[in-house]
Amino acid sequence: MITKKNLIFLSGGISTFLLVVNYIGTYRICDFFFLGGHEGNCPSILADTLISFFPVMPLFVLSLIAYSLREETFRAWLKFTYVWIPLTMLLVLTAPEYGNAFLPIEKGTVSFFFSLLYVIISLGILITMSLKAKKKQ
Repeated sequence: MITKKNLIFLSGGISTFLLVVNYIGTYRICDFFFLGGHEGNCPSILADTLISFFPVMPLFVLSLIAYSLREETFRAWLKFTYVWIPLTMLLVLTAPEYGNAFLPIEKGTVSFFFSLLYVIISLGILITMSLKAKKKQ
């Protein structure tokens, strides 16, 4: 069972790792760990992995918000998160790397769109459940 603190530490650690790797750059990391990293698929695989884990960043921000809320509100939001985050990661993995000009569906667009949708729906869940908990009191 995931607690509020565990979720904050886990999502915060992954978000920090993603930001550090993004700051350093995929080519530098591949060159450091693999000789001749530019020639192989290492930079593109690492970039695809970073994009796939992008939804963890909004998860971290929302877990900070949910930390101060009641436990039942947190649990309701967490049930939604258990489904949404893996589904988003799966959709990002299956999205094409390059989109066509008519319909720009690619990994980055899918990741951003579903992360934005996640934030909007999550805020709705958190606000609704908080208001219901206040009415019960």
